[in-house]
Amino acid sequence: MDLLALAKNMRAILYLKERNENFIKFVLKYNRWRSIGVPDFIDMPEGKSFVSLSPPQKAEKFYSELENEEKAIFLSMLYIAPVLTIPSCLKDFEKYEIMPIMAKEILDIREGLRHLRIAEYSMLDYRLSNEDEEMNEYISKDLRRFWRIKGDKVKVGSYCSIAIPDEIKDVARGYAIVIGIKIE
Repeated sequence: MDLLALAKNMRAILYLKERNENFIKFVLKYNRWRSIGVPDFIDMPEGKSFVSLSPPQKAEKFYSELENEEKAIFLSMLYIAPVLTIPSCLKDFEKYEIMPIMAKEILDIREGLRHLRIAEYSMLDYRLSNEDEEMNEYISKDLRRFWRIKGDKVKVGSYCSIAIPDEIKDVARGYAIVIGIKIE
C-alpha cells in the first residue's frame, strides 16, 4: 500500500498489550471514516477501519530489531499519527518519554478523541516546521495545545521518541504522542 495515501487517512496507531474487545469496539465506532493502523505485534481486529502496517523496505531491518513499544512509536512517527491506547498502557512508554501530558482526570471518550486530533495536529506541525528549534523547547511550547485538560493529577499521554538511523530519517522523524483513553 502507498505510504502517503495511508498516512493521509490515518487517525492513530493502535497499541494494546492484550486483546481488549471493548476498546476495539470503541475504536471502530468512533473512527468509521479514518484508518487505525495495527502494528504487526497485535492480532488484526476485524473491522474496515483497521489497516495492517509495516515499515518501508529500507526500514525493515531497523524495525525488526525494535521492542513493541518502539515499533508503535516508529510507526507513529512514520505515519504522523498518534498512538492510541488505554490508560494502563501509558506506563509502557515511560522509557521513551520526552515529556508527559498531565491532566485533571483520565480522558473520557469525548476529551480523548478531541486530544487525539490535537496530538495529530501537533505531530504534523512539527514535521512541517523547519525543525530549527530544539525538540524539547518545541514540545514545551506545544503542550499549550492541551489547555482544556491541563492539570497535574494524572498522566493521560506523553510525547515520545526513539533514535532513528540517519538513512531513514527522511521517512520517520520528530516525535510520537501517546494518548490513553478510558472507555468505561
